[in-house]
Amino acid sequence: MMPFSDEIINRAWQRALSRCECTRQTHSHLYIRCDNKLVWENRGREGQGAWEAHHRTETGGDPYSNCEILCWICHKKTLQ
Repeated sequence: MMPFSDEIINRAWQRALSRCECTRQTHSHLYIRCDNKLVWENRGREGQGAWEAHHRTETGGDPYSNCEILCWICHKKTLQ
């Protein structure tokens, strides 16, 4: 998989309204959005407001529809 383009990340960030989009039941969200508040400048960092752009599926490629904005906690859980 390739990294997302800046344009895709910006669009996904706007859609997410600066909040985590994770709804994974395995993260104890029970299909309710995580909704942690995120800070644009904290991309790729740990700590409060940290986040990363993540592929929804490994086979979906790099379009906007396969990009989700996850807080750092949810992002790390998806990598385990």
